[in-house]
Amino acid sequence: MKQGGFFERCCAGAGVRWRISMTKLAATFLLLAVSVRVVAAGGDNRDGSVEPAQDMAARNAMGGSLLPVVRSSSSLLVSPGAVYGATESFIETYDDGTDVGLWHCSVNAMRAIEPSGGNPGAYLQQGGFSTAVPIWASVSTRYQPGVNDPYKVDSIYTGDWTTLGVTTLTVDLNVIQVATWATDRATTLELLQMDETGFKVTYDATYTLPDLPDPPVGWQTYSFPINANSPTIPDGWVCTHGDGSPCTDPEWSQFLHRVDLTSVGFYKPGFVYPNLGTWVLGIDNVELDFQAGPTPTPSPTVTPSPTATPRARPTPRTRPSPHARPTP
Repeated sequence: MKQGGFFERCCAGAGVRWRISMTKLAATFLLLAVSVRVVAAGGDNRDGSVEPAQDMAARNAMGGSLLPVVRSSSSLLVSPGAVYGATESFIETYDDGTDVGLWHCSVNAMRAIEPSGGNPGAYLQQGGFSTAVPIWASVSTRYQPGVNDPYKVDSIYTGDWTTLGVTTLTVDLNVIQVATWATDRATTLELLQMDETGFKVTYDATYTLPDLPDPPVGWQTYSFPINANSPTIPDGWVCTHGDGSPCTDPEWSQFLHRVDLTSVGFYKPGFVYPNLGTWVLGIDNVELDFQAGPTPTPSPTVTPSPTATPRARPTPRTRPSPHARPTP
């Protein structure tokens, strides 16, 4: 992860790290305790169909049969006097088996936290599934209630990002086994907000990084600007309503007051890909950077507390951030 200017705190017993920038202001100290149980099972699902990428992404996140995965309990103690302007990070490292966001590619294939082979250390792997659009998704309980609920959780990776002040999402991804690749794939982050029923899209936003002509085999770091408190839609983001009409600038922070699904995958919105072969994918170091401060709009929801114990990795590393470009 990024080096320099950070005070890192460590508590035993979980693969999650908090860090606070001390460049300008003193940071808030937090203590978390958690117990987590992880189980996973399942099979795979294969066909040869072709579907549009963006339509596939959300469907992949919650389609198919159910798998029990994580049940957790936690307590959170926060010292008084949160400081505006201090940059903090929440990072899921998987080093001790925690699975805060229930990230998954498919509900029809086994997912496992591997103890080694990550970037570095443990990581989450899922494989043996077939899809035209391989994505990792974290899904809140507000998304399509009653459908594949064991794969949903209200975590820091969804919820009220505006009040939290989310500035950046960074993640390490590994394509371990390639199903089918094409020169027009890229890495795309998608955020969804649903209506009150959970079955109709209210807002849909995507941010696509540069093209990947070859499969990114091996660990690669991808970074996406969020800027949840921006008064305008940040450069590079394509934001639409559920009917396809464009969002207005003031709607950006309103949208991010409640994120119901967050996904990152290898596709470009609007493109069509073949569905051949099976994938094996890895994810590690899912990081949210956020900054406390006043928000431009009232908060309709409460941001869930992250459910894991903070832990510092002993050897921090520099994370290169690919340059983003606007999606055509």
